[in-house]
Amino acid sequence: MFDRLGFLVGEALIALRRNGTLAFAAISTVAVSLFLIGGLGYLYYQTDQYAKTLPGKFEMRVFLKQGTSLEGVQKTAAQLRAIPGVGPVSWIPRDKAWAKMRKDSPALTEGLDNPYPDAFKVTIADLHRGDAIAQAVRGLSAVDPSPNAVSYLRDEQRFLDELLQVFKLVGGVVGGLLFVVAGVLIYNAIRLTVLSRRLEIRIMQLVGASRFTIHVPFVIEGIVQGTIGGIVATGLLFGGNYFLGEFLRSFAALSNLPQFPLLDMLMLLTLTGAAYGIVCSELALRARLQYR
Repeated sequence: MFDRLGFLVGEALIALRRNGTLAFAAISTVAVSLFLIGGLGYLYYQTDQYAKTLPGKFEMRVFLKQGTSLEGVQKTAAQLRAIPGVGPVSWIPRDKAWAKMRKDSPALTEGLDNPYPDAFKVTIADLHRGDAIAQAVRGLSAVDPSPNAVSYLRDEQRFLDELLQVFKLVGGVVGGLLFVVAGVLIYNAIRLTVLSRRLEIRIMQLVGASRFTIHVPFVIEGIVQGTIGGIVATGLLFGGNYFLGEFLRSFAALSNLPQFPLLDMLMLLTLTGAAYGIVCSELALRARLQYR
């Protein structure tokens, strides 16, 4: 069994050495493809995580009508929590808001009555639904009908949501195109290897070699190309993240970058590259049948 396995692996390595230029082109293109896809995916993930952890950044302030009863406040709180995309909801009593205002600005509030209505602090859990949440909140009966009764950072939320969408689009289009190019190179490399060895393959078929014995070296060749491409892509991502962190250390607000998940990224990209090599190899081997 081990002798047979050694023979199959040896055949794959011989093929890689014979077609070194095509193998190098396939590996480098897979590496660049996985580098871009992995980098854009990692950037999108970190941006999304950052958006979710911004303390109080994406919140909505909702003011109720003057004179709303405690029962009305409780009913409105339940309605707010039932809106899709809404996170935690906190009630801000008018007396508490006024007491804070008097403490912060005693000179401005001296001799004045409390003008504040009851309000809610609503956390927006889904940035994509910010406008829909605001519209739903304005439709509640206890909410003040004035234009400023529902206030939130609309432009900032839209910008971040659109930025995340751009990351998805660019990653999908650019990475997809490069992935197709990488697949074509792996396909051509293995197909040319098959063509150059078709006489040898035919002899193996005549002496009774199984389909498994003939196909496996080419599949191993594709796996090796895809796996090496994934390893190289992980190294490029790690190096890029390191140098970016060194560059940003001079900015205090950006000095604490998250740690790069080296092992997780290595496993993900190498498995993706290997799977891609298998698919391209199988496609090339199926095309071989017409050259018998």
